[in-house]
Amino acid sequence: MSNKTKFLYFIIAALLLMNAGTLTVMFVGKRFKPNGPRQVSEWLAKELKFNEQQHEQYKLLQDEHRRNMAPIHQYDRALHDRYFKLLQGGSTDSVLVKQLADSIAFNRAQTELATFYNFKKVRSICNAEQQQKFDEIIGDALRMMAPHHPDKRPPR
Repeated sequence: MSNKTKFLYFIIAALLLMNAGTLTVMFVGKRFKPNGPRQVSEWLAKELKFNEQQHEQYKLLQDEHRRNMAPIHQYDRALHDRYFKLLQGGSTDSVLVKQLADSIAFNRAQTELATFYNFKKVRSICNAEQQQKFDEIIGDALRMMAPHHPDKRPPR
């Protein structure tokens, strides 16, 4: 075999190894990517290392929060439906547009308040060490839950 042929075999083998390594990292080393609030909640509980009693309390808090949020989300959908239906008419009542926009903003504030107080309750079931960890990671959890956020995964 000539040196040129040996070199080509070496290059092909190196490229195959690099491709295999890349595929391995992509599929085997794939990081957990929470998809929605439920998975973020699971991630948060895991990061805080809740004991069995805390898990039960946390589950109750999550259930309570979902019940509280359901009517807020339902009202938000109704407001947005009314708001965007205004686009269908020939002329638009600017006062009504402003009122609906203000109602949507107020409803969003209710969502933010409910979320804040839910997390305050979650923090209260943590011991001192967990509270410190909570304070460190709550921003990450909120970013993961944010709609259309480009980085919905936990920090490294």
